[in-house]
Amino acid sequence: TVNPKACGCMKYYFQGNESLEEGDPSKAIAMYNEALSLADRRTRQTSQLPKGSILMKRARAYLQRAANHRKILRSLVKDLTDTVPSASTMKILYQTASSNPELSASIFQRLAGDSKVNQGKFRQIRYRHDMHEFALLHATQDSLQATKLLPQSANAWYIAGECLAELRKLNESNQYYVRALALDPSMKDVLTGLMEKNKLSQEFMDVARASGFSGDTLRLAVDVAAS
Repeated sequence: TVNPKACGCMKYYFQGNESLEEGDPSKAIAMYNEALSLADRRTRQTSQLPKGSILMKRARAYLQRAANHRKILRSLVKDLTDTVPSASTMKILYQTASSNPELSASIFQRLAGDSKVNQGKFRQIRYRHDMHEFALLHATQDSLQATKLLPQSANAWYIAGECLAELRKLNESNQYYVRALALDPSMKDVLTGLMEKNKLSQEFMDVARASGFSGDTLRLAVDVAAS
C-alpha cells in the first residue's frame, strides 16, 4: 500500500531540490519545510525519506540564501566606502573652508547631508548582515541535527563542518571535517584543503582580535572578505 504522506514528502523534497538547483533558496526552503512537516508525522514504514536527508538539503538552501545576502552586503559596503570622504579629502575641505569663509556654510551643509545618507547606508548594512547571520544559524542548526539523525553519513558531517566554517566556528568546523574524513577517506584531498583554510582563517582572526577588532566589526569584516 502506498503511503500518501510518504509520497507527499518525496514530492516536496524533489521540488525543493529543483528550486535549489535553479538558485531559488527561499522556494526550496518552503518546499523542504513542507517535506519535514510530513516527515515529522511519518509512520514506521521504511519507504519514508529520512528526515536527516531533508535537513541536509535545507541546510544547503540556507547556505545559498546566506550567500545571496553576502553578495548584497558586499555591494552595500562598497557603495558606502565609495561615498565616505577619505582623511585627505576631509583635510582639503577643512582647509578650503578655513581659507574661504564664504564657502564654509555650504561645505559643512553638504557634509551634514552626506552624513545622514551614510547613516541610512549603515542601517542597511546592519540589516543585511543580520539576515546573513540568521540564514547561517538556520543552516548550522539543520546540519548539526542531521549528523545526529545520520551519524554514519560523511556528507552530513561535511555539510555541518561547512556551515560552522561559514559561521566562523573554525575549530569546531575542523572537528566535523575530521569525522567526515574518518567515515569517507576518499574526501581526503577536499577536506585537507578546507581544514588548512580554516586554520589560516583562525590565525587571521586571532591577529585581528589581538589588534583590537572584536564583535560585530570583526564579524562584518570577515563576512565581507570571505570568498
